[in-house]
Amino acid sequence: MNIIETKNLSYKYDDTTALSDISISFEKGKITTLLGANGAGKSTLFLTLNGILKPTSGTVQFMGKDIGYSKKELKLLRQNVGIVFQNPDDQLFSSSVFSDVSFGAMNLNLPREEVKERTYDALKRVGMYTLRDRPTHALSFGQKKRVAIAGVLVMKPKVIILDEPTAGLDPMGVSEIMHLLQNICRNDHATIILSTHDIDVVPIYSDFVHVIHNGGLISSGTPDEIFSDPDLLRQHNLRLPRIAHLLEILNKHDSFDVDFSKGAISGARQELLKLLKR
Repeated sequence: MNIIETKNLSYKYDDTTALSDISISFEKGKITTLLGANGAGKSTLFLTLNGILKPTSGTVQFMGKDIGYSKKELKLLRQNVGIVFQNPDDQLFSSSVFSDVSFGAMNLNLPREEVKERTYDALKRVGMYTLRDRPTHALSFGQKKRVAIAGVLVMKPKVIILDEPTAGLDPMGVSEIMHLLQNICRNDHATIILSTHDIDVVPIYSDFVHVIHNGGLISSGTPDEIFSDPDLLRQHNLRLPRIAHLLEILNKHDSFDVDFSKGAISGARQELLKLLKR
């Protein structure tokens, strides 16, 4: 079941077309990654899914119904479809971690104890509970990312959109954030939609992938399906995961019969073990 989708959606910034007649869908309870070079339209698409931008033409549907743009309709949409921006400083504004994360729940007019309970739970899940009283400006970049995610989790949304969640993080930070998102998807049955230039994480964590270029949808499929066509990726300024690239070299240059769509270590291991058993 698709929880959110667009129908023939286009968006223009003045005379510049950012999205052009794009119809794209996101399955409920899955992690879907949007791939595309800089300027492909990923961030613009995300802003239309959350109602921040209103399409020039076409529609956005949430749970089978066209979204509305009245104040009341947008408030309800944003309770269910949260967005985490690439730069957490664009999202954090309160004096302390607790006050920042609790802000969304307070706007739902919930009882004070429920706001506190939701806030503590969100902070514990992202590993920031012990820093709940720290000023947000005193946090590291990675800690700010976690607080921004907690600020969305506190709303208990059905869909969480993340624009480049791994940008600016060290390797351990990337792994921690991606594990966190995977756990949110599995435990909350939430739908995770993200964009990333970190191609190597895609086959490990993503259930489905969309490739967009110049505001249009180029290809959709599982990670294995997408990475089975490296020429298509390279034509649109993308690349294979490093592991898949190694398998591609073994296949094309060394004549080994291996499936180079396997971009995760586990899949590559199976391909190499097959070779060793022959």
